[in-house]
Amino acid sequence: MIRRNGAEARKERLQQIAQFIQAQLHREGEISLSKTIAKLQYDYGLTKERILEYLEILESLGQFIIDKKLEKITKTTKQSD
Repeated sequence: MIRRNGAEARKERLQQIAQFIQAQLHREGEISLSKTIAKLQYDYGLTKERILEYLEILESLGQFIIDKKLEKITKTTKQSD
């Protein structure tokens, strides 16, 4: 039996979260930050702090833009591959 290590599980969660947010942005154009955090907490059982860490990593990679003042996640003007 092969065990998954923590780094592999984290990588998979980051990829799943990125896919979820990209799908929502494609469908809606912009999404609520607080509702997205709550949905991800429910789905993955992670803390708000951990979700925010993941979202900041994905934002740094150019996946989307987080506007904390307006509580929104929006598409970047130029989508990265």
